[in-house]
Amino acid sequence: MALKLSQTDIDNWYASSSTFSWRGNDVSYRVAGDGAPMLLVHGFPTAGCDWMDIAASLEQYFRLVAPDMLDYGRSLNPLGKTWHINDQADMIEALLDSLDVGRCHLLIHDVGDTVGQELIARQNDEALSFTIDSVVLMNGGIFPAHHRPRSAQKLLLSPLGPLAARLVGKQRFMSALAEVFGPGTRPGGEALDALWHVSVGVNGKSSLARRIQYMNDRREHEARWVGALRETDLRMVMINGVEDPVSGAHLCDVIERELPSMTVIRLPGIGHFPPLEAPDECVRHILAFHELDGQPVV
Repeated sequence: MALKLSQTDIDNWYASSSTFSWRGNDVSYRVAGDGAPMLLVHGFPTAGCDWMDIAASLEQYFRLVAPDMLDYGRSLNPLGKTWHINDQADMIEALLDSLDVGRCHLLIHDVGDTVGQELIARQNDEALSFTIDSVVLMNGGIFPAHHRPRSAQKLLLSPLGPLAARLVGKQRFMSALAEVFGPGTRPGGEALDALWHVSVGVNGKSSLARRIQYMNDRREHEARWVGALRETDLRMVMINGVEDPVSGAHLCDVIERELPSMTVIRLPGIGHFPPLEAPDECVRHILAFHELDGQPVV
């Protein structure tokens, strides 16, 4: 079934959002639900609204905090500055502090996985301002050596990236993005339009070339961030859409070999965006991971 997503869905998500000021940025975030706090960190090139369907089910169990990262979605970056993974982690620490969140679970995807790795590394170093209780990851380049970026990502990361970002058209960009979805869940029509607007965000197309710098961050800090997953004693699970050409079935194989402490759940027929492609299935696995029996986590 083709992906179902509309601009109305997205607008409804942001209708209950708030703004957090951080180093000249107006960070958009949404808080909803009761129970133990859970931080939701989205991927590239989209935004926190990726979690809308999952959040609708998890709100009865958790207090969900879902920001749009710096320069993403509706988080305004008026100076057009390039923000790196460490900056994203700093912002999240400040946001959670402002919300009086002293400990939380993580639910993370794609570049959000990388932000999560830095947060875990800080916890390992006893340098994190809050406590992480558990981690649910979804498709992302947690092992940079095994990440398989698409040609569009490589172009955005190249010296031509800023020009390519300004010139890229909706049809070409969305065609490339659709290729990482599962064969039966690819967006079309209204969903493509909605994802285009989310991907461009309030900061415009030029932000795509700034945001993609996370791939360089991954290579630079590979030892620290892979090491963080090896060294932690946190409970962790990877929920993975195996049809993803970037970080799908081959990543599952690497995790099972290199991180035996991390549980791997493979989603057949699903691509790079499990939160959008298979939200109900993701919720079932998340609730099972947390051993829930219908009661909020406290």
